[in-house]
Amino acid sequence: MKYKNFFEVGDKLEIKVIDGYIDINKNLISQLMEITSEDEYIVAMPIYKGKLINIPKGSKVSIIYSVKDKGIYCFDANVVYRNNEKIAYIKIKQVNETKIKQRRNYYRLHISNKISVYYKENFVANGYTKDLSEGGLKFISDAGLELNTVVICKLIIDDEELTIKSQVIRSNVYEKNLEQFEISLKFIELSKNIRDYIVAYIFRQQRILRQKGLI
Repeated sequence: MKYKNFFEVGDKLEIKVIDGYIDINKNLISQLMEITSEDEYIVAMPIYKGKLINIPKGSKVSIIYSVKDKGIYCFDANVVYRNNEKIAYIKIKQVNETKIKQRRNYYRLHISNKISVYYKENFVANGYTKDLSEGGLKFISDAGLELNTVVICKLIIDDEELTIKSQVIRSNVYEKNLEQFEISLKFIELSKNIRDYIVAYIFRQQRILRQKGLI
């Protein structure tokens, strides 16, 4: 194998156009459709706000993808073919080694969102998140939870309510307010759709923070 990658057909990819004109200055969400050789891949033509974004043949792009329990990876590629008939796609040819962008298990995005937690369909706590990753979250609550308890958490991200089965892996008194608790949850039985939604959201927020020079 010329290049070592960890993605599979059907995985979500993020495309950053490095050299080549498109009318949107944003990273674009796509999907791996086929691995045609050891260094060539077919990926879906990205869609942004309902509009197909045609990346020209000859463009240089950066491909970014996330693998559960491994990290976030990237490599550069050239667009060697573009197809606009029926199913729109581009063929890309990898031109350098795959690099890991994030070696720790998950990037933790510091964010404050409302969260509600239920145990066996019974409401147990409200709170607000401290951070979010594709593997779990940390939140502050007025009620403590027992270690290893399996709960259902509901939180809203970009106006979308997510319902996620989770396990309590830490529950301590919050050092900034001794009447509250700092609780860490690990996501379990996370569906691919919800995981992809969280990953895409974290990617978007990371870009915003980079543009502001905050990370």
